[in-house]
Amino acid sequence: MTGRFGYITAFGLVLSLAVLLVAVAQRPFPALAAGGSIKVVDSRQEVNYPVGVGLSLTVESEAEIAEVRVYYRPVGSRRWAYAYADFDRGSRVVATQSIPVRESTYIAPGADVEYFYEIKDVNGNVFRTDRATVEYLDWRFDWRRVNIGPLELLYHDIDDSRMEGASRRLREDLRRVEELLRLETPKGFKGVIYNRYDDANDAFPVQSQTTTDHGTFAGYAFPEQGVFLGNGLDRRIIVHESAHMMFRDALGNGAVDVPDWLNEGFATYVEPNVRVRSSSELYHRTPHVRAMGSLSGTPETIPLFYQKSVSVVAHLIEEYGEDNFRRLLDGIASGQTIEAALVNVYGFDDHGLDASWAGQPIPEPVENLKPQHRPQPTAVAERPDSGLNSSANTGQQEETSTTPVGLSRSTQAPPQPRRENSPLAQSTSAPPAPPERQREGPSPFVFIDVWVLAGVALLAAGAVFARFVYNRLRRRKEALGDYWQDWDESN
Repeated sequence: MTGRFGYITAFGLVLSLAVLLVAVAQRPFPALAAGGSIKVVDSRQEVNYPVGVGLSLTVESEAEIAEVRVYYRPVGSRRWAYAYADFDRGSRVVATQSIPVRESTYIAPGADVEYFYEIKDVNGNVFRTDRATVEYLDWRFDWRRVNIGPLELLYHDIDDSRMEGASRRLREDLRRVEELLRLETPKGFKGVIYNRYDDANDAFPVQSQTTTDHGTFAGYAFPEQGVFLGNGLDRRIIVHESAHMMFRDALGNGAVDVPDWLNEGFATYVEPNVRVRSSSELYHRTPHVRAMGSLSGTPETIPLFYQKSVSVVAHLIEEYGEDNFRRLLDGIASGQTIEAALVNVYGFDDHGLDASWAGQPIPEPVENLKPQHRPQPTAVAERPDSGLNSSANTGQQEETSTTPVGLSRSTQAPPQPRRENSPLAQSTSAPPAPPERQREGPSPFVFIDVWVLAGVALLAAGAVFARFVYNRLRRRKEALGDYWQDWDESN
């Protein structure tokens, strides 16, 4: 009995240990990885416009610090970049690094930048700090802020009465955009406006020298960074760039790439008192819609791109109704291509759209898509063509211009040539950010060592059980052998 009890007790203890290890492996772990004795003593940040954001971190550890890496990205972006901080190795170090804003990743003034550190010592201990956020802003000006619907507008050196009047008009303009996009709770975003073109141009992303010299663009929108830049308190520019931000908000994260003719055409369409040219003026001077997926050209041809884009968008909205236009955006938001969304809503693809806009017979879709229906054009009064545009910053009437006022940057600007000895690296394979606390639990493969221990414990339990069974059978066999021997002797 004593031996049996001992085996059963040992088996129970081993089995309990295995169950406990498995249960521990399923528990959610905190966001910070085990860092041993690594401790953050001090952390500082400083905006150094236009170079970047200077960071400083003081760390100490029982073991020598081997590496300090900084991960950073504009708030809202889905990609992390990283850089290796500079420091002299030791058990207490001061690591410094500047977050660049014009190298591999362009960051717009006004964007909120989040970052964290990953610290390693020579023993392999790793420690990740919590995320911190800093607003990257041009420190040369005394910025003031005003909220206009979802827009937080940053401005400088503009008197209150002028800003108050502009805000009233802009509030009505943005409300119209919300209604057209059916945004019930639009996401907040920032707008940063400079008073001089030279200051704004210095902040703009680098484009070709020709477009820069001609002043082709007066504003840029960066939906992923939650901010746009503009030149002057110009109502048309602010509405245009705000429309880019709200348009991306309406599409959400599930949308595929949106062609620029639709993006720029919509932002231009909602500008106050914009002039929409007819297809007869533009048909023989502009490319096919399918060739207008991305904005390109010279300062002479880019205005034609905008003119046709807004004319095509106006055709969709005013000929087929706002409901169908919103259904088109819903299709794109669900992940459909522009061709599939056009066919599902209007019954024609981009070839048919070009023909419908030009007043020509509409061909059947060339794509292998089945249209659900083909809505008939609705009777809509023609847009009055006043040729005038109200100017919010002067209070005077000026001639309407179809010159492009902005460019939407839903993705990051093209990277500049990288120096071979640069420590910066774009994070396509960079480790992810610290785990979010709302996760139910980490993948079981993260803690593979725990599973190995659990497997060893189960094997040990199996071995103990097998030995117990073997001893029981051996004793039974010996008892039977003694019995038959006694039986033989008695006979």
